[in-house]
Amino acid sequence: MRPKSKGRVWLRDANPFHHPLIDPNYFADETDLDVIVAGVRLFQRMLSTGPMKSLDAKVLDTPLPGCRQHVFDTDAYWKCAARQISFTIYHLSGTCKMGPASDPTAVVDPRLRVHGVRGLRVVDASIMPEVPAAHTNAPTIMIAEKASDMIKEDWGELQT
Repeated sequence: MRPKSKGRVWLRDANPFHHPLIDPNYFADETDLDVIVAGVRLFQRMLSTGPMKSLDAKVLDTPLPGCRQHVFDTDAYWKCAARQISFTIYHLSGTCKMGPASDPTAVVDPRLRVHGVRGLRVVDASIMPEVPAAHTNAPTIMIAEKASDMIKEDWGELQT
């Protein structure tokens, strides 16, 4: 839930209609692969429990085509498998980090206003500086609710 590898998003150019450049940078830190292997080993121990044995549950032992150079069930094999079949679940966050203007990696201030751009706020999961260890739905709703209060307050329309 706390990967050490970090990706990046860049603007391709100044044209807002051009797609950004995205590098997810999965598994750039070997520690993340070690966590995957530990998860496989935990799952294998779970398979030896009575309930799983009663279901005849097993690990599929057909080697992945991209990992045939590794002996099946070695750590090297599972690291290769992780690189072959991993994917995001599309709960991305952290691309527009909230922080002070003095932080070169921060994009928005505590009121969600984009540093150096008047009249623009970011109100979504991208302001979270770190990937949360849970689903992003609830925190994103909280961010939106707080943003709506701040916007109304800024426009003098919030009743206290």
